[in-house]
Amino acid sequence: MRERFKQLPEALQKQVLTRFGIGVLFLLLFLIIVFCFRDLYLSLPCLLFAGFLIVSGGCLFYNGLMGRFVRIQGICKQVETTGIRKRIRYIYITMEQSVVKLPVRQRMKNLAVGDTIIIYLSDREPVYEQDNGYLVCSYFALERKKEEKGQHGNG
Repeated sequence: MRERFKQLPEALQKQVLTRFGIGVLFLLLFLIIVFCFRDLYLSLPCLLFAGFLIVSGGCLFYNGLMGRFVRIQGICKQVETTGIRKRIRYIYITMEQSVVKLPVRQRMKNLAVGDTIIIYLSDREPVYEQDNGYLVCSYFALERKKEEKGQHGNG
């Protein structure tokens, strides 16, 4: 099983481990609250979060093993940020002849135009046409590779 896990792309491995890890932490928090405070109602949200995250990590791991994901790679064309905090809201990725708009769910620092973006998404994920391009609303994992000076060409 470990060898099959190592065959997954690094970004998917990180997502699976993060979901399992946070799920285990919520499970430990559930046990601490139950044994220390003896309050089942206070601990139930922790149990629900733990269950959700562990099942979510298991589903992502299963989909990765079965190859039920699509890898999309492109060049960052534009970065759209929020007004006040300047958090990245959307990135626009150029792929061959089309542009993909992608909402960013995670904190990303130092993302620049010209960086290579790799997206892993479900093979069942709907892709919508929008403004002469495409919109992807959800993805499994996002990976960024910084542009190396002198390596990026036109096209």
